[in-house]
Amino acid sequence: MILTFEQEKTIIRTLLQKLGVNEEQAEATAEVLAEGDLRGFSSHGLLRLPYILRALKRGTIVAKAKVDVMRETPATALINGGHGLGHYIATRAMRTAIEKAKKQGVAAVGVYNSNHFGIAGYYAELAMREGLIGIVTTTTDALVHPWGGVEPLLGTNALAIGIPSKPPVLLDMAMSVAARGKLVKAMKEGKTISESWAIDSEGRPTTDPKKGLAGALSPFGGVKGYGLAFMLELLAGPLVGAAAGKEVHGTLEPVEGFSTKGDFMIAIDPETFGSVDEFQKRVQKFVTQLKESRKAPGIEEILVPGEPEFRIREKRLREGIPIANEVWAELEQIAKELGVNLKPQKE
Repeated sequence: MILTFEQEKTIIRTLLQKLGVNEEQAEATAEVLAEGDLRGFSSHGLLRLPYILRALKRGTIVAKAKVDVMRETPATALINGGHGLGHYIATRAMRTAIEKAKKQGVAAVGVYNSNHFGIAGYYAELAMREGLIGIVTTTTDALVHPWGGVEPLLGTNALAIGIPSKPPVLLDMAMSVAARGKLVKAMKEGKTISESWAIDSEGRPTTDPKKGLAGALSPFGGVKGYGLAFMLELLAGPLVGAAAGKEVHGTLEPVEGFSTKGDFMIAIDPETFGSVDEFQKRVQKFVTQLKESRKAPGIEEILVPGEPEFRIREKRLREGIPIANEVWAELEQIAKELGVNLKPQKE
């Protein structure tokens, strides 16, 4: 199935509103999910919608959640998401950070009682669109083992940093070597995985995706990736009143109760530090220096963070977004139960 960006958003909005989500929250969720697919992050796109719809039915995601600012200063805010849709709550959180950063130069916003929010880079880019630097992190269920440990105790804890330069630079990465979804896919296809991806339940590196799923994902970069994952867990967990380690749940199925994850966002106005034009010129000069530097054998081009995703996005805006057959079949079944015609409308 090939969908346009607008067709995918329409499908998401329609199904969410059928379960009582208002137009504003449905639109925000549809925007982030479709952007995930548009940029090649299929694990954070339409694939997540059935999970969200089931959670709405169970009540573990609240359709009409009350989102409140619980604590606030001119440069900070702490938001209680009321267990609502994570995409909408995170969008509000970053917009709050943007508004404050424009007045104070820098702002930080924490979120608790929220849900999985899709691609972290989207929220960093919200800041970029306003000429600000955006920094975003979030926690997940414990999937990653600490360095030297066997048990999964850390989230994959995405980190996104967006620089409003020309060209724009946007880092969006998880703290694990590979996403859990890649192990699930390999298991379904009967394939092996790289032994750097995961360990088995005894702490040994494994090429068997089933054993890796029963064990733990490995942190990227060895002890350095573990250290970064640990610090991000503290910022998006205890600092903002959310859970950490094994107490984080709700970002994976099955979910019995409310999600306990947290988010942490920072917006920085470059103008606070000097001329924005000069800042962008310096960034551009460094990017040019990097891209024109000597390349390793067999390498045609050196890319900067965000460049591959921006290229995929442009291609899929032209040619459409490919949706996996199993994802489409699952959505068709849910849509049938809700009395919704899922056939995409011509634009």
